[in-house]
Amino acid sequence: MAPKNLSFKIILGSSSMARRKILADMGYEFTVMGADIDEKRIRKDNAEELVVALAEAKADAIMSRLKTTDHLEENTHSTLLITADTVAVYDGIIREKPSSKEEARLFIKS
Repeated sequence: MAPKNLSFKIILGSSSMARRKILADMGYEFTVMGADIDEKRIRKDNAEELVVALAEAKADAIMSRLKTTDHLEENTHSTLLITADTVAVYDGIIREKPSSKEEARLFIKS
């Protein structure tokens, strides 16, 4: 089901192909903007707090970029910025994106 004409622009603040596919499959037109943040510098002991902190950091980074470009001035419509993050938890340990193939293999084996 394709959405009706929206009165706002959608920006997906993620490089995730899965998130792109979800929005596209729902019939939305959107722009993709990656957030250039160092995810390893953001630490939380709780997985839920970590994903919220990461998503907020991505949103802040993208908003800063939008403010320094002509995007906000030339766009008279409201803008919906969507950011998200995912982590896995195994035996109470937060498993973020592996930093190497070896680390990915260790995650899978454990």
